[in-house]
Amino acid sequence: MQEMTRTNEGFNFVFEKELSANEEVIVKIPDVSPNKKSISDIGWQTDGDITLYGTLSQDPEADSAIWQEIGEGEEINKTVFALKAVCGGNSANIVIRVIFN
Repeated sequence: MQEMTRTNEGFNFVFEKELSANEEVIVKIPDVSPNKKSISDIGWQTDGDITLYGTLSQDPEADSAIWQEIGEGEEINKTVFALKAVCGGNSANIVIRVIFN
């Protein structure tokens, strides 16, 4: 499972990767900070054939984890534990951003 990178001193995290055809990656959503910050927004963007899924499971790599597809333009549940990006067809780039308030 991969982790997001903090982009500045604030509460802004990002994950960017080029996925090969048929590659999938699981990205853990950052933990809410000790000073009680909460997730303000989660956004994603791709330039190709990538499908995004979310899970509430604390063990997203387990076979028993339940994944829900997140369609284009759909809001991502802010309680999600991890996101999974699956690339179909040719390679494509994905960017996922989480902003805390």
